[in-house]
Amino acid sequence: MLEGALVILGIFLFIGITSLISHRSMKRRRKIFIHEKFGKAPTPGEWNENVRTYYDVVGGGSADDITWNDLSMNEVFQRIDGCDTSVGQEVLYWKMRRNQMSFEERQLFERRVRTFGQNEKERESLEYLLCDIGKSMSSYYIPSYMDAVEEYMLKNPWIYRVLQVLLGLSFLCFLFLRDDRAGLAFLGVCAVNLAVYIIIKMKYEVELSMLGTVISLLRNARQIARRKEIQALFPNLKKALAGLGDVLRGDHVLRILRAPGESGDIYGVIADYVLGVTLWQITTYNKVMNRLRRNSERYLEVYREIGELDVAVNTASFRKSLPWYCVPEYTEEKKLYMEELYHPLIDHPVANSLELEKSCLITGSNASGKSTFIKAVAVNAVLAQSLNTCAAKRFVLPSCEVITSMAVKDDLMAGESYFIREIRYLKRILDSLNEEQMILCSIDEILRGTNTGERIRASRAILDYLADKNCIALVATHDKELTELLSGTYVNYHFSEEIGENDIHFSYELIEGPATSQNAVKLLEFAGFPEEIIAESQKI
Repeated sequence: MLEGALVILGIFLFIGITSLISHRSMKRRRKIFIHEKFGKAPTPGEWNENVRTYYDVVGGGSADDITWNDLSMNEVFQRIDGCDTSVGQEVLYWKMRRNQMSFEERQLFERRVRTFGQNEKERESLEYLLCDIGKSMSSYYIPSYMDAVEEYMLKNPWIYRVLQVLLGLSFLCFLFLRDDRAGLAFLGVCAVNLAVYIIIKMKYEVELSMLGTVISLLRNARQIARRKEIQALFPNLKKALAGLGDVLRGDHVLRILRAPGESGDIYGVIADYVLGVTLWQITTYNKVMNRLRRNSERYLEVYREIGELDVAVNTASFRKSLPWYCVPEYTEEKKLYMEELYHPLIDHPVANSLELEKSCLITGSNASGKSTFIKAVAVNAVLAQSLNTCAAKRFVLPSCEVITSMAVKDDLMAGESYFIREIRYLKRILDSLNEEQMILCSIDEILRGTNTGERIRASRAILDYLADKNCIALVATHDKELTELLSGTYVNYHFSEEIGENDIHFSYELIEGPATSQNAVKLLEFAGFPEEIIAESQKI
């Protein structure tokens, strides 16, 4: 008997020591990872649609889906996103879709970003706690989970209480009677409870794991809120946590619910099922859910504050990863000023400078850089108003709504042709015009879905209309006629190229005035089209 007890004790001691070594190794690897990733561009993976959950629940975005897709903002998001938590990712996505900050919000955000950019020790200590919250799959659903928390409570909780009482009584009987029948009765109740636990865990796996994440976020938020620097930068965090103390009761039990098997923690898996026999996690789950139901708004405030903290740390890293950046300047005037502005997705960008007090036509040959430039301006306007950061040496702009008509596609399922879709895109730009806030719109190849004559006439009418409104339009076009017809109301810039014997060199530098060159036939020639096609094209 003694030998058996010693063997069992040795097994548990081995598991404990192994778990301790594994935990220390994980801590060391995490510290190295946190230190090395700051200031490096994140490696993009597959797009995770779950990052938009907070935005879908809270709403309030001004960048519509058309503008978001036209500007390839999913790719821009991935270039920026080095967040340590799913909460940070969701708040980052929401801020970029929201695309606005008040003067007070900008000031506070800038203080946060600069503090984390300059104070390495504080930043890395915070990131360690943020990594403990992490990015488990269930955590992305927390906003929608909290929005309907009552629906996730377990039905008939009295059943689990009865099973707990039976477990306690059968154990006492075995303890005092010490016979086989009492032992079998106790083992039978254990087996029933474990089966119930496994069934509940399988049925409510996401909910149980999610609550473990919910509690973990609160626990780490409480540690974060104790830091003196955080109390100054995030004063609302401590206030929101003040009313959530009772939710943290049962913290140690629910921490085990955070998918111990995912990390390969054997000790955690064993503890999970040992506790499962007592149904302690199940009853604690329902208690905590009741407390959360009464404090869901307060919890979402904590959620947002932790997300904002993660975003501020991440923005400091994003700035360091750029070739150069600036904090935007705001003006009440209808004007844009950009100095050495570039697109943040381009690794070795050619920067351009431009000053505008009215709308602009940008012409140029195929592949010369027109579309990329007007996208770069729009993307930087979004980054300015969401993250107070621009990929430029200097960027001056008014508070504005960014709206585009660029990557137009027909919709066969809806029975809409390219031209019908395009005029819908343009109509929503006209509908957005107002005197309270300037509209910055980027339009690529306006009305190219119709014949030349009608395109020129309709394009001129639409662009004339925009010129008189509280709007600055950047319009990329191949129609040189528009540069002449709108010369009084639009300024003209262009991109050019140098055509050699066997290739074309693009400078991607913005030049004042309308374009004078064309390269379509040359591109056909360089692509190896038959000579008769090239000759006929040149003759026509």
